[in-house]
Amino acid sequence: MRGEKPFVPFPMISRQRENARSIIRGRFRGFTLVELLIVLAVLSILFFIVTPRFVGSLNPQKTKNFALRLRNALVYLNEKAVLDGKLYLFTIDLDNRMYTFTVSEEGNPGGEVRDRYLKTVQFPENLRIKSVKTVPGDEVDFGKVAVPFTPVGMMFSFEIVIEEGEDSFLVIRGNHLSNSIRTVRKEADEESEL
Repeated sequence: MRGEKPFVPFPMISRQRENARSIIRGRFRGFTLVELLIVLAVLSILFFIVTPRFVGSLNPQKTKNFALRLRNALVYLNEKAVLDGKLYLFTIDLDNRMYTFTVSEEGNPGGEVRDRYLKTVQFPENLRIKSVKTVPGDEVDFGKVAVPFTPVGMMFSFEIVIEEGEDSFLVIRGNHLSNSIRTVRKEADEESEL
């Protein structure tokens, strides 16, 4: 019975012993370069598919803070326009990823606003503003949009939609009829006040 293999109750242990013997004798078969490249390609594809889903939602707190700071600046601008009796312009530049404030007043041809709370602000790195809508007007997802704030309040209603997650948005709404600005979180068809 030399040619027959003995019955082994645990075949896995037997294979491990054979592999150990093969390594010792130098007959261990490793992975080929082609096999390694295929595994590397599959892992790379998975990485590029999964990563963008997490990049947008790296820090939802930063998105929320940005939206609340913007809303507070707009509320302040609205009140300042009424109290100062001047026309202020809020401009959001989606291409250059920033928003600015200007004022229309005599002796200030550049429209520079001299107020520490109304400075030009760059958007955070991963923040994405989906669209800006003014009423009357259309929804815009590129270029510049300007909203005037007058001594009697906002001239137009507006809506700024900031992407928070895959199906979650923060919406800053200005209503010219009630002269109010509020921020809501919009998920699917539900809205909740922030």
